[in-house]
Amino acid sequence: MSGYRHIAAILLACALWHGAAAQEEPRSRPFNDAQLWLSLGTEFKPFRKKAGHLGQARFFRNLRATGELEWRLNDNATHLKQFNIDAGLRYPLADFLRAGAQYRYSVRDSFHPNVQRIDLQLWAKWRPGRFKLEHRAEYEHSFTDVRKYRTLLRNKLSATYNIPNWKLDPTVSAEAFTALHYTGTRLVGMRYDIGTELGLGKKKKSTMALTLRYDREMNVKAPKYAWILVAAMEHDFRKK
Repeated sequence: MSGYRHIAAILLACALWHGAAAQEEPRSRPFNDAQLWLSLGTEFKPFRKKAGHLGQARFFRNLRATGELEWRLNDNATHLKQFNIDAGLRYPLADFLRAGAQYRYSVRDSFHPNVQRIDLQLWAKWRPGRFKLEHRAEYEHSFTDVRKYRTLLRNKLSATYNIPNWKLDPTVSAEAFTALHYTGTRLVGMRYDIGTELGLGKKKKSTMALTLRYDREMNVKAPKYAWILVAAMEHDFRKK
């Protein structure tokens, strides 16, 4: 029962936070959209030595590299909104904590310029019983017009429940986007996810994840709300 209390506390905190922030939202009529996001990703050890070689330093043995290609379709999934190319590094600081950095290059449509972005990330996880609880703190900076919200602090809470004798374990999450801007610091968006993932093959080196996502802009003049179907495929080369 302690695991259920953890989940209830997280979801209650997110609901209270969102409700308090929503009272400050403008009365503008929001724009609603349905989107489709598709991605292919991988994770591997860039300095991994072949079997039989001499040992190597712990840092290089545990360092992970990641790569991802992502397609985002908007306007009810009829037009390509942007294409993202991601490359990053991750390193475990402890069994429950890891840090990472990521670079993104976004190719936009003909009406918007391409954008570069860097992220600094910190993950923490707990496993009470059959639950897996995770928190991700992220600093995000886009190299774009200073008048835009180009620097964000993101905080994401997620919970996964391991159902006995069932491969599709459900995951729920809530993420807050806080803008650091010269006009003031403010909450500018919330993201809610519910989904699952499935390991493919006997060794489960590949995973297929399906997520239903709800994005909601806040405290902006013309907020955008979007229902998004996310389909992601990832192959992990670091598993033996």
